[in-house]
Amino acid sequence: MTFLHPLALVGLAAAAIPALLHLLERRVPPEAEFPPLRYLSEAERQNARRLKLRHLLLLLLRTALIVLLVLAAARPLFPTRASGGSLHEPTALAVILDNSPSSGLVVDGRPVLERLKAMARGSLARATASDHLWLVLADGVARAGTREALLATVDSVGVSARRLDLTAAVGAATRLVDAEPLPAREVHVVSDLQRTALGSGRAAVPRGVRVLALAPPSQAAPNRGVGTVRVTDGAAAVGIVGTPGAGREGGAAPVTLRIRGREVGRALATPGSTVSISLPSLGPGWWVGEVVLDADELRADDRRLLVWRVAPPARVAAPPSAGGGPFVAAALAVLEEGKRVQAGAEGGSDVAIGDRPQAGTRVSVVVPPAEPALIGQVNRALAARGGRWRFAEAGTPGVIAGPAVPGISGVQVTRRYRIETVTGDAGRGMSNDTTVLATLNGEPWLVRDGNVLLLGSRLDTAWTALPATPAFVPFVDALVNRLVRGEAPVSEVEGDPRVEFRTRGADTIGATVYALDPRESDLTPAPPALVRDVLGAEVLDATAFAAARFAGAGRHDASGLLLVLALVFALVELGVATRTR
Repeated sequence: MTFLHPLALVGLAAAAIPALLHLLERRVPPEAEFPPLRYLSEAERQNARRLKLRHLLLLLLRTALIVLLVLAAARPLFPTRASGGSLHEPTALAVILDNSPSSGLVVDGRPVLERLKAMARGSLARATASDHLWLVLADGVARAGTREALLATVDSVGVSARRLDLTAAVGAATRLVDAEPLPAREVHVVSDLQRTALGSGRAAVPRGVRVLALAPPSQAAPNRGVGTVRVTDGAAAVGIVGTPGAGREGGAAPVTLRIRGREVGRALATPGSTVSISLPSLGPGWWVGEVVLDADELRADDRRLLVWRVAPPARVAAPPSAGGGPFVAAALAVLEEGKRVQAGAEGGSDVAIGDRPQAGTRVSVVVPPAEPALIGQVNRALAARGGRWRFAEAGTPGVIAGPAVPGISGVQVTRRYRIETVTGDAGRGMSNDTTVLATLNGEPWLVRDGNVLLLGSRLDTAWTALPATPAFVPFVDALVNRLVRGEAPVSEVEGDPRVEFRTRGADTIGATVYALDPRESDLTPAPPALVRDVLGAEVLDATAFAAARFAGAGRHDASGLLLVLALVFALVELGVATRTR
């Protein structure tokens, strides 16, 4: 039992007042023996015993009356399994409503999100003014508010494009409610409990915090969706993801590629497979397409955008005499065979690779000279072209770090020259025309400076292990076809499906594709044992979840019953007092 107004219990001290008055009123008269009255002594003793019993009864009734009135003022609450209108201890409650893309699944003609919203409303609707409330959605933000404000938020919630990491969300929510100085602390997880939604590790649930999780369906809903899409060598590589057993006829489903609303390719694929769809010949420029699956119960993952750039093959010159080297020549031969580059002559090419800037070329890729004595000569040639970077002294070995150039991170470099800005020009060293594309030991290793790219090492195995790795040919491809133009790789970001282009002046230098996280397509539910282990939660069906809210028990106010009892005691006391007189 708990009390809404525990300070009122101080009034229990008043229960001693009837006893004190009773003791003060006790008088012992002097005794005088009169022989004629001896026969009355026995009758007096019997009457005195009756009066003493009545006085004792009055004392108990009055004391109990005061106790009942004080307890009623303190408003005691006692637990009950009844739910309607019951009160409960002041509670810090965080409701996690998972409105990630998978909640858009339609089951029996109704989105899963509607069922989840109804359960979240049930938790918030039972809150009282003494509770502290938060609502967490797929964006991971904890929204504090009143019951009415959060109920309005739940009503307005739609399916989000963001994936919710339940492990992180539960960990943050439990820490939030644990910091509140309230008697009870609970976190309600209202989710479809995808297995993929449980992140790495376990949620550290503080002692005293209760986590309730709504049980997912016993069987996984069939589904398939478009996962990753990559454009390479004139074809789109499409990965299909989803729930095992999602498709009909062995799981195969038609995959359609469209460009500007026109179908240009089709293939059959199953979840977990990757298919290649050839792209038609297109003119130069940036192109946006979409990969589409036949609609199923989860529509959000049936379509994915892709973007790529079509450009004529770059004319590249890299004569060994100018410092290109045999490894660069071999990589360019592979790329020429794949029609990614064309052989160019010195002085008449788009890109020249060598140990000094080449006249007559649009872009020069400059590597250090083999002889240290020639560094000064190379730096003077760079300065003559307006370069703001130059080669410095030899640097320490290390590994490459370069997210702008996929595949080269972690490759060992044994010999290199440091690349630094020209003295007095450091403030202009990172202008719009300058980008550090890769580093080594925290120092620039690959720098784009206007129409010059500087490499800190020669592309030879005596300097770096890069030429001996599978990433070398793609690296040379990116070097001459993308990096020389200042383009960034096409990146993917979680969000509502769309494409945003990045520009520099009038030039388009990259694009960002917004799409759903492919893990949302696998609707396999997490086993209850895994949920208990990772989230520290009690996994309950809808009925048990509703009954277990707020420590699993309602708490009724007993003050009304106590006032009725006090009235009964007052009437009995009045009757006894009247007869005593």
